[in-house]
Amino acid sequence: MTDSPTYIRFWSGLTSIGGTVISLENGRHRLIFDFGLSYNPGEAYLDGQVKLRPTALVQDHLHLNMIPPIDGIYGHQNIGPSLDLVAAEESDRQSAVLISHLHLDHMGAMGLTHSDIPVYLTEDSHRLYQALEHIGEGVAGTRTYSTCAFDTPFTHGPFTITPLAVDHDIPGACSFHIRTPHGSLLYTGDFRLHGQHPEVAYEWLEKAKALGIDILISEGTTLRPHEEGQNEPLLGDPAHPATLITEAALPAKVQDIVGATTTLAVFNLYHRNLVRLATMLDVGQMSGRVVALEPETAYLATKLLGRNDFSVYIGENTHAEQLSGQTTPWKKALLAELPQVTAAMLRQNPSGYFVQNSYPNCLELLDLLGIGGCYIHSNGMPLGSFDPAYPRLKKLLERLKLDYHYVGTSGHAIMQHLQYVSDELAPRVLVPLHSFNPHRLQANHGQQLLPTLGVVYQMQAGLLQEIDRSH
Repeated sequence: MTDSPTYIRFWSGLTSIGGTVISLENGRHRLIFDFGLSYNPGEAYLDGQVKLRPTALVQDHLHLNMIPPIDGIYGHQNIGPSLDLVAAEESDRQSAVLISHLHLDHMGAMGLTHSDIPVYLTEDSHRLYQALEHIGEGVAGTRTYSTCAFDTPFTHGPFTITPLAVDHDIPGACSFHIRTPHGSLLYTGDFRLHGQHPEVAYEWLEKAKALGIDILISEGTTLRPHEEGQNEPLLGDPAHPATLITEAALPAKVQDIVGATTTLAVFNLYHRNLVRLATMLDVGQMSGRVVALEPETAYLATKLLGRNDFSVYIGENTHAEQLSGQTTPWKKALLAELPQVTAAMLRQNPSGYFVQNSYPNCLELLDLLGIGGCYIHSNGMPLGSFDPAYPRLKKLLERLKLDYHYVGTSGHAIMQHLQYVSDELAPRVLVPLHSFNPHRLQANHGQQLLPTLGVVYQMQAGLLQEIDRSH
């Protein structure tokens, strides 16, 4: 055992959805996990209209409190003179970053780290990221990424890290089990028990228990406050409530809506959810409709699902690119491989198609004004009423006479499942975060710690003790 103490610090993401950044240190070696951006569209500085400054990405994100002011992870030329931070080139720390999965609230800022610091993605996450980067959906910053494999330990100084597969709504998602000189820790990332592969979730639990857990850092996205007048503790239960829609139940629900629609059927999803994308392709086949995907989604379907049983929707944007000769090489190759669907074809035979439309391209639907039909919102953007874009989408759909249907399911464990997992893992210390109400998750076999941002905690014999130590 090393004589150096082990410290942990929580930089962000304690009482927000995402943006979780935690550092774990022993001597000169440091792990950081995750490195994303908090999701709060109602208060975001960067709303999609504000232009990023390519030469000041790190400075701007730091000034706006979008990334944490951690010494030794940003490049000297990126920090600038106005920020009192030690640059990566000037630090003696040996840092590494662990990314649990490729949702922006967990990885959106990973490209801003210095290129000499390894950033680890699981192999499945890395494949997805390469495809996303190819279609222009990579993160800000330019760097390479390292890979790690499920169930295969690797080391960083005194730390032994084992990625464990979890069931989430994106490929490659994992939790990280980390063995330190002073105890073992499990960072869950995001997980659920009601996904397409529940067996993965229960295998994860057994593997995590076998490795041993002193400290459990658990997501708590779905935790709600107590209802007025009620203060009962949360009870863990692995059963699925009758009201819970599982991933496996979605195809039939989507099929029912599409089958009952005599005109156009439109869907909106988050195309990083490849299971959901496969569902929409399957529903198209079951309904006898041609699925028409946007080019970016079509690329992911071909490269990551190995499917070509669909067409590419050529809206005004893509058509204009073709006419002007500005079509990107990947898109040009895709359009040469797959059949294309135009707005004119949809107007001529609306009942023959199941069409993807993402919110940034919602004005493409104006080419179909007057046709009517159904609009299936399946965890695409905007995610809900907390997003200012949501009422605007609903208003547009009313104008288009498209009947709105929400048919989706969360990538996050419901409250009683979160408690069940915590009870099963039985840590000595439970740290709930990634939640507006982390206090709801109870430590029934140990102590609950609701940490304070910026405070340093020392790991001692598998417990955490707050200390007064400046960084």
